[in-house]
Amino acid sequence: MAANGTASGSGTTSFADRVMERLIAWPGVWGAPAVCGVGAGFLHISDDRQFLHLHAPNEAQLLLTRPVIARLRKPLVETGRVTVQPGGEWVAVGLHTDTDVALVVALSSVAIKAVNNIIGTRQPRCGAADRLHLDAGGARTVLRRWTALLGAGDPRRS
Repeated sequence: MAANGTASGSGTTSFADRVMERLIAWPGVWGAPAVCGVGAGFLHISDDRQFLHLHAPNEAQLLLTRPVIARLRKPLVETGRVTVQPGGEWVAVGLHTDTDVALVVALSSVAIKAVNNIIGTRQPRCGAADRLHLDAGGARTVLRRWTALLGAGDPRRS
């Protein structure tokens, strides 16, 4: 596996690309630029809030909300793949293996349900734009690939 999140032997396909390809196949899921301004975001037709952000070829963040994180904290942390920020509403998953891709896809179902249970209309901040260590080139790469994969946009507006 290359350091840039590209899967070994797969040419230019990153693990973030694999997440995108799987999620856009789901009914009612589409992508848009992440509201934090870094990378691509994913929404479900049932809510206008983004449940997943792909900030770079090797990172995903999921909006699980505080109540869900409190309930699932132990098993999430025990995977060794999920980073939980204290008091946060988002969790981060490094995308380094096919297992990480499967974990993000599985947690996307949990995130969609969690987002639908948020009272009010605000989009909780993921904080990615505040982190200085993000590779801006990686975020641009995710957006370019997102644009190619998700050109159709919001299915509610077609």
